[in-house]
Amino acid sequence: MKKLIVYLLLIFGAVIMLGPFVWMVLTSFKAPSEVQQWPPKFYTKNFSFSRDVKVVLKPGVQKVSRGVSLREAYALKVKEENLLTITVNDDPFYRGTMTIPLKGARYTTKVDEERVREIASKAPFELSWNTPEEFFEQFFIHYRSGASPYFQRATLINEISGAIENSLRTISQLERFTELRIKDDAERERFRLFLEAKKKELSTLQENVEKMKAGSTLILSDNEIRDLYAILKGVNLEYSGDNPLVSVYENRVVLPIEGIKDNISYYLEVNEFFQSAQNLTVEKNIVARAMSEKEREALFLKKIERFPDRKIVEKLLKESKENLLENYVSLKEKEISEKYHIDLLTIATLKPVISSLISLAQENGIEEEDFSTMMEKLDTVLFDSSTYRVLKSKLSQIDLSEDVLGAIAQYLRSVAVLRKAYEDAMSSWKIVDAPDFVKEVRVKNGEVIEILLEGVPAVFLSDEPIKSVKLRFSFREVLANIFQNYVDAWNAAPFPRYYFNTFFVASATTILEVITASLAAYAFSWMVFPGRDFIFGLFLATMMIPGEVLLVPNFITISKLGWIDTYYALIVPWIVSVFAIFLLRQHFLTIPKELFDAAKIDGCSHWRFLWQIVVPLSRPAVITSALLKFVGSWNAFLWVLIVTNSEKYRTLPVGLQAFSSDVGTQYNLLMAAATFSILPVVILFIFTQKYFIQGIARTGLK
Repeated sequence: MKKLIVYLLLIFGAVIMLGPFVWMVLTSFKAPSEVQQWPPKFYTKNFSFSRDVKVVLKPGVQKVSRGVSLREAYALKVKEENLLTITVNDDPFYRGTMTIPLKGARYTTKVDEERVREIASKAPFELSWNTPEEFFEQFFIHYRSGASPYFQRATLINEISGAIENSLRTISQLERFTELRIKDDAERERFRLFLEAKKKELSTLQENVEKMKAGSTLILSDNEIRDLYAILKGVNLEYSGDNPLVSVYENRVVLPIEGIKDNISYYLEVNEFFQSAQNLTVEKNIVARAMSEKEREALFLKKIERFPDRKIVEKLLKESKENLLENYVSLKEKEISEKYHIDLLTIATLKPVISSLISLAQENGIEEEDFSTMMEKLDTVLFDSSTYRVLKSKLSQIDLSEDVLGAIAQYLRSVAVLRKAYEDAMSSWKIVDAPDFVKEVRVKNGEVIEILLEGVPAVFLSDEPIKSVKLRFSFREVLANIFQNYVDAWNAAPFPRYYFNTFFVASATTILEVITASLAAYAFSWMVFPGRDFIFGLFLATMMIPGEVLLVPNFITISKLGWIDTYYALIVPWIVSVFAIFLLRQHFLTIPKELFDAAKIDGCSHWRFLWQIVVPLSRPAVITSALLKFVGSWNAFLWVLIVTNSEKYRTLPVGLQAFSSDVGTQYNLLMAAATFSILPVVILFIFTQKYFIQGIARTGLK
């Protein structure tokens, strides 16, 4: 019974000790949405061979914002493509075979332009379009998919409710003026009763409208819009009589609500025409699989077959695919600098100005390759534009020839084309099966799906109720999904550098500490000198001082020596450990003194006796001391954070803070990084645990 209790306690202790580690490893495999699920699960979707990914397909063109580098900001826009864009409203994905359920979707290739112009002429807001497709895109952006769409649930309901509140206040004010302003008794009584009735109707209308605030989507659905229109249409606010207060009533009560009603009515009319114009049906789903790296490189080279610097790009691609664009930019800028004898700083100054001018030309339909001709046309088209005048004045401040400006402009266009080809190729998926009008399928960062269409305007497919896409994974892809967090965590910060710093600092401090501790422990155990025990007692007393107390004095010392952000600051202050000296001294005392006497008779010095006899006999204690120091140095955080300013000298524990910010903490990536950070220490302990146990067990035994 006693053994059973002991075993149960051991099992309970093991669970308590290993539980956090197991949970850390499990969290490192989870998708972002699963990290804070409650109740927590021991299973993750990354283990699955199939997965449904929630998506959102909105009418109109969707703009996906993301951070860009300074070089990307200088890059020019290329011609807009006919893209059907689907936003992933789920955890991102990077591989697999994807099925987009487009079968049965209705579309058309062309609509009656005259009918579109007739409808557009009745729009309650200003539109600028050239083709019917552009009209529908702008229409849906305004009403449903823009940054602040008209049918945003909370905004529209609050607007209607506010209009009703103002109408009720106006009616209350009009009721007070009926006696003063309306002289005809019959008309006064009729208008008063009318106002009372409308007040009740508006109060009921407000209650019905407020109920529509509750909903599962931010944007009202078409059915909800129809219901809302029916509610508004059910209230007739027109007054047929005539008195001095009617004009005030119409302007402040009728017109605001009628304006909202007309806006909704216009949307329903256009949307009905849009739906009725779609007379064709998609016959199959889109099936695509993730490409391999070689397939993407081949596609990229195919896209730049006619690129002037194709051979240069091929060479740069072999050297470094990740830095291809940056290397090409550096190469071209250096080429322009040497050819026209201008410095790189001048080129950097000119790039944003010239790229802005080319963008202005593109916006105004000027597609001239020759920079001088382009500027002449801009002078004609934008002679009264303040933006153009400012850019031109900046250009004139730098005295350069037209050839130089033309070369920089051509270089910027080349970078834009190359960047577009590279990004499209690196995000492309191979089409397995799809309708004939689907030419490319791309997945950008696992967050946006782009479908390049030909012959079918994307806007006519953008109203389909696609809620999810299906993903299937092979066994290798499942393994890749499981360890995706480790790949992302490794690439999120310069972890190779952190690993080197951590290993170098931990190894250096461990070796130096073993040397200094061995020397001090030998002196305190085998050598006799005045005050030996007192000095050793002082050494032990320093262990009572909290380490935090020493941070400021040590930092000041390091600063005075000029060691901030150097390896000296990470190593030198920690090469002496009182605990290591104490541990080794106690073990040295267990060695029989007869060995020292025999060695002395043979002419052995203290130095030789220490390293050839004492240290080898004390191997468990030495290894224990080294292991404790190595682990402590490997896990050091506060001191490294204080004395380092750059990533060049930082270690793994400090590098883990890359996954925490003011916005929040990426726990799955943090746990993945923590797992591969502590893995070397765990492996080290597994292979040295017997020495660790021996060193602790035998220390102090005679």
